[in-house]
Amino acid sequence: MSRTIRATIAALFGYSRFAIAIVVGLALVPFTLRQVGPQMYGYWLASGELLAYASLTEFGVLVTLPWLIAQADGQADRNRMRELLTTGGAAALMSASAALVVSLVLWFVLPVVLHLAPVQRSAVTGPVLVMALLGVVAHPLRVFTCTLTGLQDVRFIGVSDLCVMALNPIITVVMLLNGDGLYALAFGNAVPPLIVGFVSLLRVGSIAPDLLRSWHRPRWPAIRQLFTEGTGSWIGGWGWRLFSASDGLVLASMGRPTAVAALAFTNKLAQALTQLSWVPCDSGLPGLAHLAGEHPGPRLRQAIVVMVRVYLALAGSVACVIIAVNPAFVRGWVGLNFFAGDKANFIIAMLVVAMTFGHALAVVSSVLGQRIQLGVATLLSGIIHVALAFGLGLRFGIVGVLFAGLLSHGLVFALLAWRPFAKATGMPETAVLSEILRPWLWRLAPLVAMALVIQKLLGTPRLPVTIAVGALMGLFGVWYMRPLYLEFGPVRTLYDRFFKWLPFRDAPGEEAA
Repeated sequence: MSRTIRATIAALFGYSRFAIAIVVGLALVPFTLRQVGPQMYGYWLASGELLAYASLTEFGVLVTLPWLIAQADGQADRNRMRELLTTGGAAALMSASAALVVSLVLWFVLPVVLHLAPVQRSAVTGPVLVMALLGVVAHPLRVFTCTLTGLQDVRFIGVSDLCVMALNPIITVVMLLNGDGLYALAFGNAVPPLIVGFVSLLRVGSIAPDLLRSWHRPRWPAIRQLFTEGTGSWIGGWGWRLFSASDGLVLASMGRPTAVAALAFTNKLAQALTQLSWVPCDSGLPGLAHLAGEHPGPRLRQAIVVMVRVYLALAGSVACVIIAVNPAFVRGWVGLNFFAGDKANFIIAMLVVAMTFGHALAVVSSVLGQRIQLGVATLLSGIIHVALAFGLGLRFGIVGVLFAGLLSHGLVFALLAWRPFAKATGMPETAVLSEILRPWLWRLAPLVAMALVIQKLLGTPRLPVTIAVGALMGLFGVWYMRPLYLEFGPVRTLYDRFFKWLPFRDAPGEEAA
């Protein structure tokens, strides 16, 4: 099976996963709000952001492990793969132990940070502890999922992800109807990954049983080397966590739990669609690493240019959807009181682009070896973001917090990541502007103008109408941006599949006017 086919299968599963997530979210969030109330739900979101910091004790091992296994698999080095499996397992056990300690500390700190009253404390901290303990048990089992990712067992990984998507709402709804409150959210989020970990272990035993035999005791130098390989991703993880898991904490610490919910709901569609737009290129990252080993020359450079164009082309379409329909979507979904306002919505659309550009710079550079440099850049940007979020949030509320993200990630991170990206790819900094940003901006401007017009004309129709208009806007944006991305194999395959009915569909390599 070729790299393109594997990446395409992974992308299709990814799209299916996100489609299910959007459908489930549309139904599950309003139901959850009715069961637990907006205030408790806001505290739950903020406590989840705080608890997420405990996961950073894994030092990036599980991020880099699939790439290392894929490299060893490409070299047909089974001994190396076996060593990576046992060493990764030992490292994951150490990380899980550290995560348990951090989770217990956070469990005591949580009521103070969120200013919880005694009644609220008993309702929130118990579920948080349950989620932390189950997460610690599931963490070492992720090594087997990483092994399957490195082996590019894309069909199994896709099916297991869909099973998780189904189990989460089932557990949550059943327990909410039983009156279990926030415990329903805790078990709904924590149990499915635990099950997938055990199933992944069985799958590895089925397709690669030799990797589970003749294990040797992991040596500390090998474990330390694995931690070193993941250090850059780990440092970057702290930065991403400061950026993505701090806004709710900032607002909650100011005594605004309902603002946490408003921000979450206004940002929900953007977060889902942004992740959706990353699927094609993220699915191709193992193939990029493989290509870098085979052809580190002009072919690799061309692949990188097209890949970053894909990221930005899809992100631009998402940003236009957010501008056009998100105000009507949020009002029709959860009500006017949970929409953060037009200014916040426009900044969120800009953040979609800024985060995607930063993500593209980060993942490409990391796959090609610039992990430490990108990790440091991400961490510095995250620290700056928290400082700006507190300062601007106190004065401007949700809009200030969002604008802090635009400054920290759209400006600071891009400037810090520019040089490592140029070094990793062998591209001069000016090439990013001339070959990637300039043609993208030229095609984006008319789409933004169209999105603003649609927003003014749309009003607040019924939710199915809003969704239909958003879908049409997104599809038109994807089609309009096609000259920027049709050279990328997985995207070309998806484009041919979904737009094959167009009589004027572009031929491979052809650029539309």
